Amino acid sequence: MAFYNSINNGDNFFISFSTNPKQDFGVFAKGYKKAASVLTEHLLAKPRFPDYEAYPVVFLYRQAFELYIKGFYYKAVLIAFFKNNQEFENSQEIKKIEKNLNIHQLTPFSKAFKRMCLLFFPSDQELLKLAEKVNQFAVDFDKIDIDSSAYRYPINTKGKSPTKSNQVVNLLALHESMQKFLGELEVVNFGFDVEAFQAQEFYEIMQSTQDLIDSENGEAD
Repeated sequence: MAFYNSINNGDNFFISFSTNPKQDFGVFAKGYKKAASVLTEHLLAKPRFPDYEAYPVVFLYRQAFELYIKGFYYKAVLIAFFKNNQEFENSQEIKKIEKNLNIHQLTPFSKAFKRMCLLFFPSDQELLKLAEKVNQFAVDFDKIDIDSSAYRYPINTKGKSPTKSNQVVNLLALHESMQKFLGELEVVNFGFDVEAFQAQEFYEIMQSTQDLIDSENGEAD
């Protein structure tokens, strides 16, 4: 096979080894962010670079952003389950993305993320401020690449250009803003993991306690 080396010389890499891949969105996001950073720094080190060499950078940064905010949904599902949070299940923002998890538009997920923050971390003002920033970045990306195809294909499904004529993006501005922004999302990703772990621990303790009570009541009868 062209892509396989039977000798493990350190170049082999693995995928699909997790028992719960729905919780691995942050790992994928980190990979896309790193790839975008390396490519950008390579391009910016040149006196000039061809326009087309920068197209993958936009896609990679956008993909990292999309993976983070979709990953937050799956982490929130865990938190809501362990906390028995009915508001999460009844939220219109959440219901909207549950039916459209395969779409690539960012604003529905950014709105759902804000709702998650309000439900699980209502007193965390810094996080709520970041939720507003997430929505603004989603709106900004919608203006240049609404469905993650503009920097992958020269035409859309109708055979026309997927962007406005002579659309301009500044590579350095994109790089600096996305590096900082995605770094913030990486911290949030870790925070959601911690919250899910703590919620699960408490849930299991309560379940064990209830089982013990039921057992003692059964013996008493």
